[in-house]
Parts: sequence; structure tokens; C-alpha cells
Amino acid sequence: MKAGAAPGEIDRRTPSLATIQGLVHDVLDGVIAHMSGVLEADVPFINEISFHLQQMRGKLFRPVLLSLCNRIEEDPDPREISLGSVIEIIHLASLVHDDSIDESALRRGMPTLNSKWDHKVSVIMGDYLYSRAMSEITRLGDLELIALAARVTNDLTIGEMVEIAHHRKLVEDPAQYFYLIEKKTASLVATACEMGAVIGAPHHRDELAAYGHRLGMAFQLVDDLMDYGGEQAVMGKPAGSDLKEGQATFPLLAVLPRLSPTERRSVQEVFRADGGATPDAIERVVGLVHERGGIEATRRMAAEYADRAREALTLVPETPAREVLDAAVEYVLARDR
Repeated sequence: MKAGAAPGEIDRRTPSLATIQGLVHDVLDGVIAHMSGVLEADVPFINEISFHLQQMRGKLFRPVLLSLCNRIEEDPDPREISLGSVIEIIHLASLVHDDSIDESALRRGMPTLNSKWDHKVSVIMGDYLYSRAMSEITRLGDLELIALAARVTNDLTIGEMVEIAHHRKLVEDPAQYFYLIEKKTASLVATACEMGAVIGAPHHRDELAAYGHRLGMAFQLVDDLMDYGGEQAVMGKPAGSDLKEGQATFPLLAVLPRLSPTERRSVQEVFRADGGATPDAIERVVGLVHERGGIEATRRMAAEYADRAREALTLVPETPAREVLDAAVEYVLARDR
């Protein structure tokens, strides 16, 4: 029996988060409650930090995708609540480590762990989150699911190491960028979809994993795009944060071949090893990206991945869950935070 209310007519032009979550709303309530139990410890300090992290919780987009994929054959497996918790805890762990490495002060408008406490707390708490996620999925006793969780935590770690290696280096090869976002973002979205397929739609595992991978690539492209035009009040972090942290993302990479020698020197100034780029220098590079078509190029690339995600969906049954997964593609392209 399906959990949650049946979805209404979906407006694919501007699908809302509520539209995407609607079919599995009851499951998400269960995921939130289950996460609290999984993260609870005998150590008050850990519980204090866990509470702060759960206040920073995002849209639960990955657990949503997992539960939707679990419904493709319309016979959902109740393990989705536990698996949704595992996926979200792994996601939180990656964000905690990411914020520590980038020395970010804000995440979703709230102080990061490294800002509120310190980097040592961030590193160990990230490790704690990963260990709790692995403990929870091991409790389920399914080696196939355990293998997926192990694979994605390895991918996320590789992604972080690649990002560290590229820190404040203007790596101009787009292939390196795509490898990075595949490891850091697309891998977890793909795993969420594949786990949902393993428990609820095993005949469509490959198609749903491909859908998740392509959707995850589009998601990160849009995320990188927002850094060149979003407001802090909307995004929860200052615009231009990626540049300030010495990260070359696709909007910049797309315009580099078209820049003059003088303009390239402006870009190099932002990537100086001492991290001393001024706000004016960052603003100049943001302006170059807009003037030379970097925003449009990134939108086109995100749309290409989105189209390929939809192609993967054509190979799965036409159910209400597939309809919502299709709407999720438009949601990703239209998101502004």
C-alpha cells in the first residue's frame, strides 16, 4: 500500500518542493524521527551538536528520491525510512567535512560546526555521522545495500580529496570539474535512487541509478550557477563563495577560453595562493562570467543532463512515482536555493 497522499496535477513548469514531497510526505516525517534516534548518543556534547545539525537540515531531497524510486513498481518496502535516514546522515557528514575544509561560516543561514565550535569538532562529528550511517545500514543486514553505502562514502571522500588537491588552483580542464561533481554530488543522488530501486523496483535498478546520476549532475551545475547570482538571504551563504574559497566551477570554466590576457589576470588574482583576493576582484570575475555567457552555458549544460535524466525515466513504468520523478527534474532546473 502506498504511503502518503496521491499527487494532484503536477505543474512541470514550476514544480514546488511540496509537489515533489507530496507522495512521500508521511515517509519523510518518519525519516526525521528515525534520524534523531540513530544519532542519539550517551554523550551530551554529541547530542548538542546533533541537535544543531538537524536544525540545519535541508529539503530531504535525497530521501524523497529514494522513496519515489521505491514506489516505481507500486509495492514500497518499509525499509525506506531507515535507508532515507542513512542517506541523509551521509549527506550531512559530507557537508560537515566540506564546511570545515572550506572554512565556511554559514550553511543554510546557520553557523557551521567549525564556526560555532571548531575544526576538530567538525572532523570528528563528520566521522561520527558516517559511522552512525554505516551502523544503521548494517543493522538491516542486506549486503547489497551495505555495499552501496560503502561505495558512496568512498566516492564522497575521493571527491573531497580532489577538491583539496585543486584548492586555489585554476584547473582549466572541464573534465576534472565533472569528475569532481560526479564524486561529490551525483554519486549520492544516484545511490539514493539505486537504493530505492533495490528494495522496491529491482527490475529498474540500472535505469533509476542512471536517472539519479544525471539528475545529480544537473543539481550541482545549478548549485554552482547560483553562486554567481544568488543572494545570501536566499542561498544561506554569500554570493561568490566558491570564488572566495578558490573553487573554479563550470560558469567560470565555460568562459576562460574567451577571456583576454588582461581578463585572465583578473581571474588569476582571485586564485592567489594566499587567499587574499579582495571583494572587488571577486566581483570583477563574477561580472566577466555574466558578460561572456558563463551563466547561459551552465544552464545549457544542466539542461542536457536533465534531458538525459528524463530519458532514463522513459524506461520505467508509468506510475505516480515516475510522474513525480519527472517533475523533480524541472524542480532541480528551477531551484534558486
